[in-house]
Parts: sequence; C-alpha cells; structure tokens
Amino acid sequence: MTISVSAVQLFDLALRFAAIGQLCLLLLYLIKQYGLKAPEKLGLCLSIIAYIVLTAPIENHHYGFSRNVLLLLTDIVPFMALWYTLRQLDTGFTLQKLPKSVLIATAAWFIALGILFLGFEGKHVLHDVNHGLGIVLLLTLVYLCLRDFLDDLDNHRRHTRILLVAFCSLYMAGLVSFEFMDRDIRNSWQFSLSNALFIFIIIQGICAFVMFAPKPNRLKNISYEEDKEGSGSDSDPDQQKRDAKHKSEQANKQQLDKLKQLMEQDAFLQAELSIGKLAEQMQLPAHQLRRLINQELGYNNFSQYLNSYRIPWVCQQLRDPSNSLPVLSIALEAGYGSIAPFNRAFKAQMGLTPKQYRDQF
Repeated sequence: MTISVSAVQLFDLALRFAAIGQLCLLLLYLIKQYGLKAPEKLGLCLSIIAYIVLTAPIENHHYGFSRNVLLLLTDIVPFMALWYTLRQLDTGFTLQKLPKSVLIATAAWFIALGILFLGFEGKHVLHDVNHGLGIVLLLTLVYLCLRDFLDDLDNHRRHTRILLVAFCSLYMAGLVSFEFMDRDIRNSWQFSLSNALFIFIIIQGICAFVMFAPKPNRLKNISYEEDKEGSGSDSDPDQQKRDAKHKSEQANKQQLDKLKQLMEQDAFLQAELSIGKLAEQMQLPAHQLRRLINQELGYNNFSQYLNSYRIPWVCQQLRDPSNSLPVLSIALEAGYGSIAPFNRAFKAQMGLTPKQYRDQF
C-alpha cells in the first residue's frame, strides 16, 4: 500500500493549521485576559505562528513578500522567549529596568533585522549572526530558569520554568537541525511531517498549560481533597464547602504553627537546609510546604524565607561585644555555605555590609 506525497503534504498542512488555530485561540484568550498589557506573550505567539507557516511544505515563491515578514518574525523568537521568561520569573519586570545601553543596542539590532529581511530577504551574513545570537539568548533563558528552580516556592512558576526549558531545548535542536542537516533530508516529506506532528503536540501542551493551569497566587486549600472525601453526600453543598474551607484553614494553621515552632528551635541554622529537608521534618510533601510558605506567608523563594530568620540571628551575634568570631564563622554557623551569598543577603536586607553593621556596636 503506497501513500501519495500530496496526501501526506495535505495532512502536514492540516496539522500545522490546527496548531495555528490553537495559537490564534490562545491569542484571543490572552487579549481578553490582559488586553495589550502582555506584549511579550502576544509577540511570542505571533513569532511561533510565523515559524509554523514558514516551515510548511510550500515552495518559497508562493509566499511572495510575506515570506520576508515571516522570516523576520521567526528570527525574533529567541528575543520574545527571553522577554516572556523575564516577565514570568519577575512579575515586576519591565523593559525600562534594563540598562539604556542594552535597550539602544537591541533597538538598533531590530532595525538592522528589519532592513535585512524586508529589504534583502535575509541574504546576508547577519542572518547567520542572528542565529548565533539566538542560541546565546536561549541558553541564557535556560540558565535563568534552572538557576533558582529548587529555591522557587511558586509551584505554577516552577512548572513554567520546566515548560520554557523544554521549549528552548526543542527550538535549539530544530534550529541546529535546519542549519547543519543535509538539504535533501531537510526538504523531505518525512522530515516535514515529523516536524508538523511534533509542533502540533507541543502546541496542544502549551495552550492547555496557559489556559487551564492554576494561576500563581491563587489560594488552594491544602487539605481540600481529604475534606471533600469526608463530607456527607446528603449535606447541603454550600455547607460542605464551608466545612471543607474551615477544616482546611484549621489544617493550615496547625502546619504554620508547626513550621514556626521548628524555626524557633533554630532549624534555620542547619547547613544546606532545603525545602525538601524541611518538608521531611514537617512530615509534609515538598509541594505543599512550598505552597504554604508562598501563599500563607508571602515569600517567593525559600532562601528569602530562610534569610528572614538567619539575618536577624546574625545581627544578634554581631551586636554581641563578647562574640569575637570572624564574620565568615558566624555566616557558616547561620547555615550559609559560603560568604558571598551571605554578604548579598545581609546587605539586601540591612542596607549595610556585615562589617559595617558590626562596627556600629
């Protein structure tokens, strides 16, 4: 049984346009949710759509001038992805926070790309330079996502980090494949169909995550499932919800009291204390402890929470005239693994270096 190439190409196009349709729905959803206040999300969606269209099994001459626009949008995917990442990792991030030199250089580069693609159809060495720059930006993105992954207390943001790393890894693999793979293989219907199927699956996952995943800072009752199982089916539904909420609040309060008691017993002085180790001492799953500290106490990362105990303890040691230990020894006693993160945390919280603080007394 033989399969005609034209039938395969139609199936390829059907998968691509289905993915584009999903992204268009996602665009409408984002516009409804945020209006034009999330340009990084809209820009990333548009650039991904351009990539899907541009890699379709269609001869270049059929695109006309639109191919130049699609090339431009495709080549700025790494820029949009990095912008989106910075916004996800820091909700207070704006482009205005970047140094002026970076903003000017980026604007000049975008103007150069516009001239390159719209005026010269991308036929210039700058095209290859931009691909190299794109790899650097994506590697930076991966580094930013993985750097504080274990320290992050927001479960939604942790899932976003994983999704972004997977997206960047796949995009970089595709970019390298297109650059170094043999032209005959790259232009074969088998490669194109595999690419389309892969894109379709990934887009479904991205859309489902963005549209249906729990949003950050949405309070969840840790014990809700257990409470729901214990509720009588004959009770009033509203009363069941009130009872479940009350029981959950009581459970949260008990867990917060237990956490506070552990901290007051100097658990924060343990060296290399992680959220996993503290969760074991609390006899809680790590994701529940993250949610407890994040949503009930308002801390975004675990080191920030630990510093709220460690820095006051260190200050007490530095104020004590009978304590002649070096600052490094006090930092190690406070649970820090080295002096550099301790100095940064201390100055960020106290506005002084440890030595300057000690000299006051």
